[in-house]
Amino acid sequence: MLLAELDRWEGIVCVPESYFPQMLELMTPRELGDPRRMAALFLASSDSGAVLTFDEAVQCMMPHDPEGTITQLGLACAAKTGRDLSKLRAIVWKTTRLVGRWKLFARAGGRFLVLRRNPVNVFDSQFRVDFGRRNRRPLRFAAFRESYEAVFCRLPRDLALCIDYESIPEQLATVLSFLGIEQREWGVGESLLAQTSAKHRRHDHVMDGFKSRDVQQKRNVTTRQRALLRTGQILCRPLRPLFGLIRDHYDRQMMDVLRARAAELMDVHSG
Repeated sequence: MLLAELDRWEGIVCVPESYFPQMLELMTPRELGDPRRMAALFLASSDSGAVLTFDEAVQCMMPHDPEGTITQLGLACAAKTGRDLSKLRAIVWKTTRLVGRWKLFARAGGRFLVLRRNPVNVFDSQFRVDFGRRNRRPLRFAAFRESYEAVFCRLPRDLALCIDYESIPEQLATVLSFLGIEQREWGVGESLLAQTSAKHRRHDHVMDGFKSRDVQQKRNVTTRQRALLRTGQILCRPLRPLFGLIRDHYDRQMMDVLRARAAELMDVHSG
C-alpha cells in the first residue's frame, strides 16, 4: 500500500519487492563475480515477480560492484514504466526479509523507511502466509519481532524514518520530504506495481488506494493469544541484542533458500 501511494509522485519509481540489495552482503566472491548467478539470485529474491527477464537482469550485473549493480537494476526497472527518467530522483525497494543487512545499501546512497504495524495485526498475518507457519506461536512471534527491532535500532538515525502503517496517508508528506520529492504526480507512464500486482492474489486491491483493515483483522486474534503476545514482548525486550544475532541466523537461512531457487533458475536458463 505504501509503495502504491509513493509511486504516484513524480520523481519516484517503486520497483517490485525484492531482497536482492540485502543479499549482496551475503554473496560469496564467486557469486559476485558471476553475472548470470547474480541475475538468478535477483529473480529468486523477487517474490512479487520481476519486470526484467533473465537476460535483462544479467546486463545489469556489475561483477564485484554491488553498489553499481543496485543502481543499474533500479534504472532498468524504472525504464519499464515509460516515464521520463530525467525526472527520476528516488528508486524505492521494498523488503520484508533479510533486513539485517543494510550497510552496503547505505554506502550506495540508500535511506530507510521503517514501516511499523500493530504487532497484533502482524501476528494475524502469519496465518495467511506459508513462511509464517512457525511464527503462529505467540511467544516465538515475540522473539521474531524483537529480531527486527534489533536491526532497526542499528540504522543510522539520519538515514532512517519510521512511520506507522495505519496513518500512511497522513504521513505521506513527511515521507516525500524525507526522500526529497515534491508533491507533483506523474503525468505519463505506468506503475510497476500495476504490472505485477494482478499476478498475485495477496496484492488484490493494492492499487485501489490506501484503506486499513487492521481493526477487522485484530478480531481474528483471540484474547489468550493477545495475552501471550504481551507476555512474550515483556520477556523478549531485554534480550533484544541477543535477538539481533538470531536475525543474522534467519538472514543466512533465507539466503540458503534463495540460493536453491537460483540454482533451479540457472538450470532453466543454462545454454
